[in-house]
Amino acid sequence: MTDFMDAVVVTPLTDLDREVAEQLRPELMSAAGEGRDVVVDLHAVHLIDSAGLGLLVRAHQEAKQNGGRLALVAPSRFVLTVLHTMRLDGVFDLYPDRSKIIRPGT
Repeated sequence: MTDFMDAVVVTPLTDLDREVAEQLRPELMSAAGEGRDVVVDLHAVHLIDSAGLGLLVRAHQEAKQNGGRLALVAPSRFVLTVLHTMRLDGVFDLYPDRSKIIRPGT
């Protein structure tokens, strides 16, 4: 976990499956629960399963309820397809890379 533009950055280093989701859950939910903006950098994630997707949805809801937001950066084509299929592509702020992140109010 690192900081970027006052946001917490969480970077999974492999596919976001059940095992990885369980490892990331504490830090991701903690940051979202504090109302911080959270960036999930998915550059190393090629596949995502229902557990990984569920974690992202819960973290997004938690951040939103606490005044923050959750953005996904560098999602793979597969991840984008899953988000679109599940009709979640309009829920998350999606960015091709960190340099494209737009801060609220700018």
